[in-house]
Amino acid sequence: MRPHPSFRNLLSWRALPLAALVTLLAVLAPGLRSEAAAQNRGDGPTCSVHTLRGAYGLVGNGVRGLGPAASESFVTVSMVTYDGDGNFTASGVSHGELTGVRGEGVPVSGTYFVNPDCTGGQTTLIPGVPPLEDRFVIVDNGREVRTVVISPITTIGSANLRKQ
Repeated sequence: MRPHPSFRNLLSWRALPLAALVTLLAVLAPGLRSEAAAQNRGDGPTCSVHTLRGAYGLVGNGVRGLGPAASESFVTVSMVTYDGDGNFTASGVSHGELTGVRGEGVPVSGTYFVNPDCTGGQTTLIPGVPPLEDRFVIVDNGREVRTVVISPITTIGSANLRKQ
């Protein structure tokens, strides 16, 4: 028994999208497999604490808390020196709209960590204030760092560092 002609037309119209999908997958599948394999091999950038080594110029800005009901906008510039082993020192100056110039000539120090995916963080110890915690990304093969403050919660700031 032969199928009715309209049934054959219905089957061919339903098979057409399926055939197109199979063809598309056949074309794209080799590229998808090699892309997944490249990700598994870790072909992307790999970083460690050794990625940050040497002097970096920093410029940053934000808003910092001054007490229960006060805050101020600020700008800052510093020279930060990473030792390549998880420690750093810095010196610079900050200018707040209410407090004026602060920190000029006061050396600070801290520690940092770097993840293999080139993200990381640091804790800065500034005399007379709570520790400052940042998270960062390393870009341009270690020549630049982009950072944001995560603690104290009353400080919202970001900075860019460029290797000298």
